[in-house]
Amino acid sequence: MFSISQSLRRLALVARPGDGWRTGAVLALFAATVQGVFLLETFRCLLYRYPVVDAATYYYQALGILQGQGTAGAFWQPPGYPYLLALFCGLGNGNILVARIAQALILAPLSAVLLWRVSRRVLPPGGSFAAAIVISLTGPLLFYQSQFLAAAPAAVLVTTILLLALRAMEQPSAARWLLVGMVNGLAMLVVATTAALVPVLAVFAWITPATSVRLRRASRMAALLFGALLVITPVTLRNYNACGQWVWISHNGGTNFYVGNNRCWKATLTMQPVLDWDRLMRLPYLQYGVKNPVDADRHFARMAWQDARNAPAAFVKRLAVKTAVFWHGREIPRNLDIYGWRDSSYLLRATVWRRGLNFPCGLLIPLALIGACALLRRREGLLLIGTVVAFGLLVALFFPCSRYRVPVLPIIVLLACAGVQALVAAIRARAWRTAGILGVLALMAGVTANLPFAWPTDSIRYDAHLWTAIGVAADIRTDLSTAKTCYEAAIRRDPKLADAHFALATIYGRLQDPVRSAACCEAAIAARIDHDKAQVNLAILLAQRGQLAEALRHIQLAEIANPLNAEAFVNHAAILQQAGRDAQALEALGRAAAIDTRYQAQYRALEQSLGKMR
Repeated sequence: MFSISQSLRRLALVARPGDGWRTGAVLALFAATVQGVFLLETFRCLLYRYPVVDAATYYYQALGILQGQGTAGAFWQPPGYPYLLALFCGLGNGNILVARIAQALILAPLSAVLLWRVSRRVLPPGGSFAAAIVISLTGPLLFYQSQFLAAAPAAVLVTTILLLALRAMEQPSAARWLLVGMVNGLAMLVVATTAALVPVLAVFAWITPATSVRLRRASRMAALLFGALLVITPVTLRNYNACGQWVWISHNGGTNFYVGNNRCWKATLTMQPVLDWDRLMRLPYLQYGVKNPVDADRHFARMAWQDARNAPAAFVKRLAVKTAVFWHGREIPRNLDIYGWRDSSYLLRATVWRRGLNFPCGLLIPLALIGACALLRRREGLLLIGTVVAFGLLVALFFPCSRYRVPVLPIIVLLACAGVQALVAAIRARAWRTAGILGVLALMAGVTANLPFAWPTDSIRYDAHLWTAIGVAADIRTDLSTAKTCYEAAIRRDPKLADAHFALATIYGRLQDPVRSAACCEAAIAARIDHDKAQVNLAILLAQRGQLAEALRHIQLAEIANPLNAEAFVNHAAILQQAGRDAQALEALGRAAAIDTRYQAQYRALEQSLGKMR
């Protein structure tokens, strides 16, 4: 193995890192062309017309930034990506298509060229060129580069960090490591799990070069850490100023930690946006009396650690399972399943598939393993390996999924190309024993990375949830016809999807069709009796028909399902007033005002009215 590593090193030294701008231009053009083909394929596809779920959240945050609107309270998600997206949205005055094209055609060439520059420090020219070509054709990254999500920008930043770190290792100085730390801090403001890189980089800032005196090593490490803090501290101070509590970057970490580590983690991992997720978010408020989102997030973390302390063996087992899943070839869904988007593009269909082999990661990861073995004796290789391993462990500490692996996907591609180079070099050198060991290792890893396994989210009909999400996005933009079509498509795929039935009920309500609206509410309740919003809407429709007793029954069920639904209590009060029970209406309205201060004026007005009547 040592001879293979030395051979790769000698080949890599043939190309000096500063040469080859024409090659870089060709790679950038190739990556942009591939991404351009993908954009053309999906140009008219409904799946890409509107951003959905997290992408929609980022998009509307970006529009708010363009309009000068700030975020109330501490940031829920790392704020870096919404500001980047605001730049893209600004190019087309908020136009979704323009922003999508701008993002994709900037990120794709950057990913290819940066990976090529990193690869030239560990691979021969042909291998570094191949790595850049492969990353341009890697389906998951190709997909996420045009989605309004933080994964692809984080991949660019991680690759940039490693390029800067490799340069700092070649010519060590505090200034170079300061820059590395600043870019790492920026990456953490985009995807917080890139914090995993900091300890790895700190080790290499300390040990490179090995002949440095301790004071210089300490200055480089301090510069790295100071650089990261220099970027993050303004966000921390802004959060404190906004909510009066210390929040490092965002306050979703405890929630995500709970989702992947509580004793019922398989259930929480399947919770999708709207009904189930809202119910989870209410848990700290209802059971433990917390008063604000930051305390709720911290309470989620405490609950997860309490479960870990009560059952340490189960916690370790969960962590081991999640770590193994991070390195499996399958693209695990979060809110979206990339496999459900394949039919929208021939290019995506060719670069992401599951037919025995989970392509591409089911091939890349085994090759990356033998590439890691080949580079194990090189300091540059150890930096790349340490980065991927540390990042994978931190993600596994929460929960793995396809898009959470994307930030290190370029490095996995690089290591995979190193694995191919090592295997080819061993065969050419007739080092059959080494070639055999590498081949067996790749085969074993390949079998493991492609074994079928059950995951909690396998029971979710992601296609139905996707159509519901697109319907919601269209609904927000008042495209009622498209929204109705999408909700109906979701119901055809999953007739028990309560959120789709309820969303369709709201469409019929605005189309002045109360009969169908009520029928959809009843279908939502039949699927999930705890759907408080459907119960409220049905109660309103029944009250309009004069069926007050039945309306009250449904409104009370809504209040039981969600004691924090202020609208349920407001409508309860309205129905009671309609029934002539004003005193009871005042009590219901008082509960609404206690939940949401917007209803306090309405409560006081009713209170004064009743006082005059007495």
